[in-house]
Amino acid sequence: MIFIETNFIGGLVGSGCKFFMLLAKQLKDVRKVTHLLLTLRGLQLPRRVALALLVSLSISLNAQYTNDTVHIDEVVISSVNISKFQAGAKIEKIPTKQFEVAKDGNLEQLISRYTPIGVKSMAGSFSTIRFRGTSPDHTSINFGGININSMTLGHSNISNVPMFLFDELGMQFGSSSAVNGSGSIGGAIHLGLKNYWVKGFKTEMRMAIGSFGEQLYGTKLFYGNGKFEGVTRAYWYRKENNFSFYNPTYNFESKGAYGEDVQRNASIDNKGLLQEFNFLFKSRVLFKSKIWIENNQHLIQQNMQRNVMNPDYKETYEDHHLRIWTTFENRRHRIKYNIGSGYVYDNGIHNETTNKIATHRMLADANSEYDLTSNTSFKIGVKQVHIIPDVYTYDSALHHENRTDLYFSYHQIILRKIKLTANLRKGYVTNYTVPFTPAFGLSYRVYSGRAAVLKFNANFSRSYRVPTFNDRFWGTQGKPHLPPEEGLNYELGVEYSYCYDVLSGNIKANVFYLDVENWILWKNGGSGWVPESEPKVKSKGIEIVSDFSFFLSDFEINPGFNFSYNPVVPEKTTGDTAVLGRQLEYVPLHGASVFLSANYKSLNVGIDYSYRGEQYTNQKYEDILPEVGLFNVSAGYSYKINEYNKIALRVLVNNILNIDYQSTWDFPMPRRNFRLSITYNFK
Repeated sequence: MIFIETNFIGGLVGSGCKFFMLLAKQLKDVRKVTHLLLTLRGLQLPRRVALALLVSLSISLNAQYTNDTVHIDEVVISSVNISKFQAGAKIEKIPTKQFEVAKDGNLEQLISRYTPIGVKSMAGSFSTIRFRGTSPDHTSINFGGININSMTLGHSNISNVPMFLFDELGMQFGSSSAVNGSGSIGGAIHLGLKNYWVKGFKTEMRMAIGSFGEQLYGTKLFYGNGKFEGVTRAYWYRKENNFSFYNPTYNFESKGAYGEDVQRNASIDNKGLLQEFNFLFKSRVLFKSKIWIENNQHLIQQNMQRNVMNPDYKETYEDHHLRIWTTFENRRHRIKYNIGSGYVYDNGIHNETTNKIATHRMLADANSEYDLTSNTSFKIGVKQVHIIPDVYTYDSALHHENRTDLYFSYHQIILRKIKLTANLRKGYVTNYTVPFTPAFGLSYRVYSGRAAVLKFNANFSRSYRVPTFNDRFWGTQGKPHLPPEEGLNYELGVEYSYCYDVLSGNIKANVFYLDVENWILWKNGGSGWVPESEPKVKSKGIEIVSDFSFFLSDFEINPGFNFSYNPVVPEKTTGDTAVLGRQLEYVPLHGASVFLSANYKSLNVGIDYSYRGEQYTNQKYEDILPEVGLFNVSAGYSYKINEYNKIALRVLVNNILNIDYQSTWDFPMPRRNFRLSITYNFK
């Protein structure tokens, strides 16, 4: 019943199926429930009204059909609605069951298993994401009002983003600079935290062990009185990463490949704390604060030749992060407003030197939303970022940089079938000129029947990215006058959602076209690596996403698949012309994932398969990564000791076919490996 979650009640997570099953049991007729839900959906009522109707109906039906008490799980709605003002844009949430499977891992493992999004990885120590063939710098990763990407590098190491800390994950495909600002040319990730407003105290403790010395210890503490809520989330992750692999490096003694080898000096040691203090003054008037502290350390994985030729070589890298975000929001009246502020400190340390690669950021964001009518609303806002770089190779004259964004959003529903949105954003950067970025979206409900809904989506958006500080100011290689990257994104999509008897599901297909000018790449110019602007790169393709739910008594089966076809071709270049008319490096032409989970009472089992086509790895026709397909399996069981205590066990086996493969040329990835976790919940 996923389409009810994503398109009807918008922010509900994991509740649609439970509502459906509850109502179905009470009405004794699944078809009546289907018709009711689709009718409500077609009315496009405000979320709170639709939810109130469902709750009221459930209570009245309960009184009519049964004398037993029915407990309805608390419905938690994300405080950030990333889809309201973005009609026609492709926005997806990772389903709850898939998110739970990945809770012991990181963002890289979740994305690579369940989505067609490209990921380039070095055995878990360093990984980057590539939405629709764009570079890692073209994806913003958002935590509250903070884009956590490095201001010096321009991207994040998604291996250092632990899923244990978060409650949900949203993904926006395609350009979204009009909403998210600089850097969102290819897409955006939204890390979500729910509000539970607990009364009393509850805790979650998790421990996981796995192959190659993997260990995870984490705890979550929730405490409050219904108006005040404190949440403490802490974790420690360790992995030796001493896995076996086949090393093809030439052995002069044996006159052949070196053969079986073990990865050396690639260990990982990460720890972090996420603290929340939230206050609910009255309904829809609240204050939230988040403090996220991280210390991530790893030995940089060496390539296969150095691993065997210089086995004692070690190269360290350490990240320190402090991220603080606070917001006050009042959504009680027709005029709603939100005021946020934050501070970010990032510091990278290479080989334990005292040379600083650090930045300080002070952020402020204020916006107001006004509902002119029940079908018309708009939002205006301003965001300010003050950046102070502290990097040893930068010019001492560079003291700070200010970035200011003014934005306006408009939302309109016509005849209960058509949703129109417009977003306008204008940025101002110290001593720099960035483009005006509009975005326009359309969602049209073509058909709404007794058991099905058919929608057509269209979206146009302009995007940009300010070159990173390293692009402009790193030593003698930086180029202060690099122009900003600019993108134009066109998107068309169709979505079919249905619910008939015990079967429900979604099928979504999108075609897109992305034209990027001044695409910045670091190239080896002979005397060293320097940033260059590729005049024009075009990314286009097709994406298909589907999920299904089948209910039969106590059984629930959830299959699904994703597919992408994504040609990304430079059409003009300032360097080696060998890449013209050819697929860009580290962008597979084809990608796919297939998954199936089955639930019976407290038991859950799942299997998934991810496929990536062959990939070029340099600007010549050599060193091509072959296509690869990986199978993973998982099984979980939860046991309720009593009303206050619950234990959950989960086992996960990755790469069950024991395949030797690479995600980055000449850097091996683990063969078959396992993880076993135990989670204890106490209230």
